[in-house]
Amino acid sequence: MDRNNRLQTSLDKLNKSLEALNMAIDRQHLANKNMEQSVKEYFQVKTYLEMKREKEGSKEWRSNSTK
Repeated sequence: MDRNNRLQTSLDKLNKSLEALNMAIDRQHLANKNMEQSVKEYFQVKTYLEMKREKEGSKEWRSNSTK
């Protein structure tokens, strides 16, 4: 009986450790997903600003060429 209790205690500890590990993995996955989203948004904004700058530059060039 004592052996069974020790085995059950070990299994309980193992289950708690696995639960903690799963929660840590979930948090890491969420952080990674958030980082990927942030990088995607960064490059979208960067591309938008570059295109806007190019359009403004071509407008300036056209207005300067008519003077």
